[in-house]
This record gives sequence, C-alpha cells and structure tokens, in this order.
Amino acid sequence: MGTKLRIALIIALQTLALFSMIAMRQWTLSTGTSVTLETAPIDPRSLFSGDYVRLNYKISDIRLDGISGDSEFKRHDCVYVLLKESDPYWQPVSVHHNKPTVPPGHLAIKGEVNYANEISWNQETGKSEKAKNINVRYGIESYFLPEGEGRGLERPKEGEKVTILVAVDRYGNAGIKSLLVNGNERFRESLF
Repeated sequence: MGTKLRIALIIALQTLALFSMIAMRQWTLSTGTSVTLETAPIDPRSLFSGDYVRLNYKISDIRLDGISGDSEFKRHDCVYVLLKESDPYWQPVSVHHNKPTVPPGHLAIKGEVNYANEISWNQETGKSEKAKNINVRYGIESYFLPEGEGRGLERPKEGEKVTILVAVDRYGNAGIKSLLVNGNERFRESLF
C-alpha cells in the first residue's frame, strides 16, 4: 500500500470518527426523552475554552441506604440510575450495575461512579450510623456558552434558579438540550 493511500485512509477514518461522534450526540438530542434536572452551577471560565458552566446535579450525589438496587460500587463502575418523573425535577429511584427494566414514567440514565464512600450522620433517633454514598458523572457536567455569559450564570440574581433540560436516549446516554433560568430557556444546544 502506497504512502499516499495510507495517509488518505487515516484522514478518512479520522473524519468518519468525528462525524460519528456528532451523529451519535445529535441522535441522543433528537430521540431522547426530555428530563429536567436540578443543578448547582460552578466555575464558569476556562482560559482555553472560553465561557462555560460546570454543573453539579442533585442526582449526582446518591445515598444508597434510601434507594433500591445494587449496594456495592467502586470508582469507575458503570452505573444506571433509574429516574422517576416528578414535579418539577426527575428523582433517582434505584441504582444498578446493569441497565434495569424501565417501567412507565421512568427512565435509566447511564453514568460512571466518580467516588464511593461511607458517611456518618445523626438520624432522628440521635444515633450515629454509616451510610453508603456514591457520586456519579453522566457526561453532562459542563456546558459551553457564548462569550461573556458565564459569569451571570455562576452567580444568578436572587430568586433565579438554573436548571438543565437533558435528553436521555433508550441506551441511557444523556445530552444537554438547553439551559433554563427560572424555567425559561436561556440557551439551546444546536448542531451549528
């Protein structure tokens, strides 16, 4: 095989890989179920990337003692969190190593365990007990914004609530559809 043919093949494979990544993301956004998630935005600026918001979701920190499903997790485990539709935000119901059967009004979002630990706390009885806790990353923890918009979302005005509308496809993959402030769309994800 000639050098020119090898170079052309490498370029074609790289181009195909990029287009497939874009297509998979667009497929998730187009076909996925829309889910509103409660967030806490932090750290909106990157010297190299421009304005963005790093997001921390309420469904990222899960106490395993009050939820069904599997109970033993370690860092980097692939997990599926079964979410139930609730008003106004979707809530975790169970956590599993494998994709569970999804009943109506629920969906499974795929993530990776960032860390797992045991924490102590005082219950109503006044006893100190141990509880297992995991932190999950879903791949939707950052959102890039137009230049100059990040600071306003880092420190929302009093009474403003930042939430995220996410699309979750049937495989559990998630993608951010739009960023909402007080329920109104502020930024929408688009292909171009």
